[in-house]
Amino acid sequence: METEAALVNEALPGNSSQRTRPFSLRLRMAIIASVVLILALGLVGFALSAANHRSAVSALQARMESYVYLVLAAAEVDKFGGLQIGEDIGDPRLSQPGSGIYVHVHGADAHWSSPSALGLRLPELTTVAAAQSIFSEPSAVLDFYAYQYGVAWQVGDQPVLPLTVSVLVDPAEIERQTNAFQLGLWRALGTAGLILLVAQLLVIYLGFRPLQTVSRDVASVESGQSPRLQGKYPRELEPLARNVNQLLETEKANQQRYRNALDSLAHSLKTPLAILRAGLEIDSPASRAAMRKAADEMNQLVATRLQRAAVSARRTMAQPVAVAPEAQRVLASLQKVYSHKMIVADVMIPAGLCFYGEQRDLLEILGNLLDNAFKYGHSKVRCSAGTMDPHAVRAGLWLRVEDDGPGIDEPDWPVLLQRGVRGDEREEGYGLGLAIVLELVTAYGGSIDIAHSAWGGAMIYLEIPGS
Repeated sequence: METEAALVNEALPGNSSQRTRPFSLRLRMAIIASVVLILALGLVGFALSAANHRSAVSALQARMESYVYLVLAAAEVDKFGGLQIGEDIGDPRLSQPGSGIYVHVHGADAHWSSPSALGLRLPELTTVAAAQSIFSEPSAVLDFYAYQYGVAWQVGDQPVLPLTVSVLVDPAEIERQTNAFQLGLWRALGTAGLILLVAQLLVIYLGFRPLQTVSRDVASVESGQSPRLQGKYPRELEPLARNVNQLLETEKANQQRYRNALDSLAHSLKTPLAILRAGLEIDSPASRAAMRKAADEMNQLVATRLQRAAVSARRTMAQPVAVAPEAQRVLASLQKVYSHKMIVADVMIPAGLCFYGEQRDLLEILGNLLDNAFKYGHSKVRCSAGTMDPHAVRAGLWLRVEDDGPGIDEPDWPVLLQRGVRGDEREEGYGLGLAIVLELVTAYGGSIDIAHSAWGGAMIYLEIPGS
């Protein structure tokens, strides 16, 4: 059975033994850059080679046209219609047998070939009308570059003698030029490609080096060697490192809050458990009632503590929550609860102000602060808020709640904001609400202060920094 289970486990698609390790980003970029570089240089090479071939053919055509004019300049027709061409044509290659450049003049009864065509059987050539020219490249019919020009020659009163001057050039003439150019071209492109490839690999190595540093730092965090990412990273990687560190700090803070909640719960359950133990020894209606009450208190304590721990568990990447609508929502409820006090609430919160955190956390903060303000205020309550760090990616928030009540004595300010003092262990009033608010604000890395309002009552001012 164990062997069968092992075989099934190995056959699973998610098993590590069956997974092939993917290519690294550096190798992928190197392969892509190499392929793109080879394709680009190849296209450039073929384009330059084709352009050079066209340029060489165009230059050859112009040279062949000049041969026509040289031959016509040395040609004469006697009074009997015979064609005569002098020996000095003007280009020694036309007098060198097998030079690769051949001139043939032909008409009705006149034929002449340049000395370079000696021993060479030229193909049959067509005639061209006077003042017309034809240029053709090598083909299956004619294995030469050919340029033909038609001439109408007339001497005195003799009839017009039609002639066609044909210049033939061996394709090897162009092939030698293009091969020499291509050899130099591909050598130059190969050298340039090698230099560019080395440069690209160097750029890829240097560009991905910070990612390797981040990967190494993350491995250090995973192994417990480092509590957070502490390296100096490029500007593009700073948001990543910052968010990872925030997630690590948030997770650590959440774990601490759950431990504190459990410690507080254990402390709070001591008294109800003592009542239950005492009631078990005394079987009477009074003891049973006391035990039921203690059990209800324990149930309420467990629900309250765990709920508060869950509420204060901050999410770093929470969606922004509009502050003004939530404040209006809390005020609408409190206006109904405290309608007998006829309190006038003044809200000074910009419409676009957002809180980057949990909606229930914002409601908990606003609810406790405004509830205390309504409870102890006589006739006026003011709630104002604004933005901190407006240039940050996730802007911070400041919040101020004031009332015109009796206020809080200044000696009590530090006591109310002590972190070790918990709401359920103090009397009803500012203590309970402020303990919850302090716990939430601290979870977001913020701070809270107590002061006197302009009306003489209490003013609670808190700041939640941005990121």
